[in-house]
Amino acid sequence: MPSFETYLERADELAQDVIDAWNASPANLTPEFRTLLHMAFLYKTARERAEKHRAFDILSDNDELKERAARSMFVGGYKVYSARQRARFN
Repeated sequence: MPSFETYLERADELAQDVIDAWNASPANLTPEFRTLLHMAFLYKTARERAEKHRAFDILSDNDELKERAARSMFVGGYKVYSARQRARFN
């Protein structure tokens, strides 16, 4: 199983994978997946906001903190979800 740091490095890609899976079959979502999807959207929103503020050199400590917190929350949720999925199919 990859480390938490590995997941952090791939957070953008993983969040997009979750969103793509939702787009492929929105009707067949488990409550666990919906929670993960919500965390992915929170992370993507915080990331986009921080990136826009970085572009204009107006990034506040609060924006940066929110981005890091959302990324950590998403990655933690993703790690738990993927471990449960692996256990379920093994």
